[in-house]
Amino acid sequence: MKPHHDNEDSRDRPTVLLLHSLGTDRRLWRYQIDSLSTDYDVIAPDCRGHGGSMWSEAVTVDDWVDDIHRLVREHCGVHVIGLSMGGIQAIAFAGRYPDLVKSVTIANAFAKLPEKVADARVTGSATTILDKGMGAFAEEYLDQTLTQSLDASDYESLFEAIASMSPDAYLASASATFRADVIADLAHITCPALVVTGELDAKIPDERTAEIVAGITDVRHASIPRAGHLSCIENPTHFNNVVKSFLARVDDRAVVH
Repeated sequence: MKPHHDNEDSRDRPTVLLLHSLGTDRRLWRYQIDSLSTDYDVIAPDCRGHGGSMWSEAVTVDDWVDDIHRLVREHCGVHVIGLSMGGIQAIAFAGRYPDLVKSVTIANAFAKLPEKVADARVTGSATTILDKGMGAFAEEYLDQTLTQSLDASDYESLFEAIASMSPDAYLASASATFRADVIADLAHITCPALVVTGELDAKIPDERTAEIVAGITDVRHASIPRAGHLSCIENPTHFNNVVKSFLARVDDRAVVH
């Protein structure tokens, strides 16, 4: 992962780590970075093979966890926020390094997909990419995923992030994402957790959300209205309000106790 810090002076600030979705990069979080940077040290890395991050031949959930650990091991507890692929990474890291995580927000994510669903998503992505290229795939993905028109600059940043990825990097990351199984990690999450869904998200069935909620002890759920799978950019104001309220409660509780 290629780290990006968005505060020049982060002393005495709680740290927030933002983990983006498959195919996008740190620009997915543009509205959260702006909103959170007034009170938090914000780290928004590009995941392996995404954005400005280097790519190797393969990737696994364990690799992602190791990358995150290298980024935050010197910090004294972080708030981890992940969306979709980033939500899987957040679950795995929070479950395996509970002492390093102050809270975890899991947005528009699943802990495990049925095998046939996972295989179909990987195969479908591979077919489009190999037949038409990354540009056509990016356009098709956004057409299927977005539930409303975005600001032109927001759309362009999403399109460019996906279209500029190498096919090998995208497909390896897609395989690791869709075939991930982090169910066992849920039971090891000891920090407060927030599960966020988009009211219009057609990519995450309700049962996948319920599976995450049922697996974590200290958890709450919030739905973002008028938002689909990329809820942080489709309704950033509501997303930010929900997340900032949750983080404030966690930090207040940490002070009290």
